Amino acid sequence: MTMRIMRVASDLRRPIAPTKSSLAYRPEAVAMQAKRMILYLLAAAVVFLVLLSGSPAVAQGEVFIVLPSEAPRYGGPQGREADTTELLATAKQTGGVLGIFRQTIAPKSGPPTHLHAMEAEFCYVVSGQFNFKLGERVVSAPAGSFIYIPRVTPHTFQNIGTEPGVLLFGVTPGGFEMMFAERQGVDAKTNENLMAEHHMQIVGPPLR
Repeated sequence: MTMRIMRVASDLRRPIAPTKSSLAYRPEAVAMQAKRMILYLLAAAVVFLVLLSGSPAVAQGEVFIVLPSEAPRYGGPQGREADTTELLATAKQTGGVLGIFRQTIAPKSGPPTHLHAMEAEFCYVVSGQFNFKLGERVVSAPAGSFIYIPRVTPHTFQNIGTEPGVLLFGVTPGGFEMMFAERQGVDAKTNENLMAEHHMQIVGPPLR
């Protein structure tokens, strides 16, 4: 199974050979190919994170699909009520290997600077314009950007656009994603306890 996943990852990294007819005279085709390559890189990142986890659940997990209208949807915490989180894959569904969630972030919104003590995290900017703080560095991340965040790395982000933006997140191992469901309607103290239970530590303010 591991060799099969590695072959898939290798295939995903192989460049798509452009043809004269499809790319040389069609700028829109170049843009489409670039978008496909970004999605391939995202898929490859998931494969490698699964391999790094070393979990036997890779061979034991069951196939599932979440349609657009089926993902459980949760509101944001106090002060970020306009933000939403949709759970696409949980640790329970993936045998603990991965958690995947999609967030819609309101303009100027974003979390405080924080770190994950146990999980590596990755993010794909589906739409919108964001700034990400990674350690001491602040970088611009427009739609199509991919961000990898090793565990224990202080980080945060902010939607710097004028419209809601969408981010696709993954964590490995899975489990952290359930915090968004568990903290619905809780008070500030309970929310702090939930963050601690899910290995999340606030280490600074949001981006402004």
